[in-house]
Amino acid sequence: MKKIKKVWLENKVLLVLAIILVICLVIVLGVSLTYFYGSSESEYGNRLDEINNLAISDLLIKDINASLKANDIVKESSVNVKGKIVYINISFVDGTKMDDAKKIADTVIPLFNEDELNVYDLEFTITSLSTADVLGYTLMGARNATGSGKIVWNNYNIEVEEVE
Repeated sequence: MKKIKKVWLENKVLLVLAIILVICLVIVLGVSLTYFYGSSESEYGNRLDEINNLAISDLLIKDINASLKANDIVKESSVNVKGKIVYINISFVDGTKMDDAKKIADTVIPLFNEDELNVYDLEFTITSLSTADVLGYTLMGARNATGSGKIVWNNYNIEVEEVE
């Protein structure tokens, strides 16, 4: 016991600093583990909690595909849901005018109810190949859940290949 008292009396400042250092290292380690590893089981964290009660149904996906394929100029369509984004790919018959394709893409929005539109983002990809009369295109557009409510289209790429 005398040895411990002697070490304490001779190195009081160094021992207090060492104890403070150990406490700080434990705190930094704890905060780092919490920050980098978190407690969430999902790869998205808690960002998708609101879609648990508002999932896109298979019936809605079938309705969207049926609505699109009811148009004569739609060759193929697909709908995929990933997180809070609904991806809608529409392939039109060759030579479809871009304005006509955009109008058909706009008809998809009323198929969603208001709650779904306030949660999910819609991503559109529309394509058509060139003919002798009309240039082909690949066009992407998006409707953000918190945005203006309209589809915003990007610049388009003209397909230079012609279909025989």
